[in-house]
Amino acid sequence: MKAFKKFQREDKSFWFFIRFISERLGYTDKNTKEVKKYTFAEVDNICKSENLNMKVNQIQQAVDYCDMRATAINTVIRPNLMNLQQVQLEYNRLFALGQYTKNFPMNKQRGAKKNVNFYAAIIIMLAETAAKAKNKDFDADPHGLVYFLNNQKIVGSSSRRLDGAYPSIYTPELVWEIKEYYYTTSFGSRIADAIYETQLDGYEFDEIYNRTGVKPHHVLFVDSQEWWNHGKSYLCRLIDALNQGLVDDVIFGREVFTEWPKILNKYM
Repeated sequence: MKAFKKFQREDKSFWFFIRFISERLGYTDKNTKEVKKYTFAEVDNICKSENLNMKVNQIQQAVDYCDMRATAINTVIRPNLMNLQQVQLEYNRLFALGQYTKNFPMNKQRGAKKNVNFYAAIIIMLAETAAKAKNKDFDADPHGLVYFLNNQKIVGSSSRRLDGAYPSIYTPELVWEIKEYYYTTSFGSRIADAIYETQLDGYEFDEIYNRTGVKPHHVLFVDSQEWWNHGKSYLCRLIDALNQGLVDDVIFGREVFTEWPKILNKYM
């Protein structure tokens, strides 16, 4: 999923306002259990109750954005999210189609639950297929931070290790992070961390770009129906981060089969 074109020129105050009304009015409709849309009157009333001086067009713009956000999550993202059985089936299907040389990461579970990180493996298999077709290579398991070089000097770096980089972790053109949660029993704290990490990466890449003019295409992969079951507010915050420009693409669940090959074809 890409950012909504209508809201790409909004300043930071707009996104603070979106955060404010979302927190005050809630992210989930208690009746439908879907992501909530807000009326103009609801937003206007909360502004008046908090003594905020907001213009009519500012309120309407916020209402329009939240409507698009809710529609995207309720009708596009939700049906694309997979559960454990579904993602394992897709992994098995794709694994049978090719010969892969990259190592697949393992999850951190124990006993019967210990297995391949299925979604990460799918991402790697699709990337390896695209790379082989163009005689290219990529780093599927970076064991270091991303560094940006200019005139043989390091001009920037990430604070965290990401899950993949093309062509390498040195001045990459493409980087990606994966958030799959099929077994989690502490969804809230782990997903909150995922949001903060994505925002941190985005702020760092923007800062480096403003100084050097160099910026990788930053992709976030998200899967598990638990995002819908227990994390609707976090899905909203991911869409907000996407539209703020803190991440270039967020790929949800089954979108990996349609959107990831397009990105790979563009950058490899």
